[in-house]
Amino acid sequence: MNCDECRTLRAELADAVRRGDKSKAVDCRVLLRRHPQHDGVPVEGEEA
Repeated sequence: MNCDECRTLRAELADAVRRGDKSKAVDCRVLLRRHPQHDGVPVEGEEA
């Protein structure tokens, strides 16, 4: 995806997972799921 918000949320998600911050990781996943779809494809976070 070429979306700044998606990239930011994915980076925050990866950082939270790396640090073991499960609460922040869940928050990022929720925000990614709520983010608008791109080209008809739902936006999802990376699973860790």
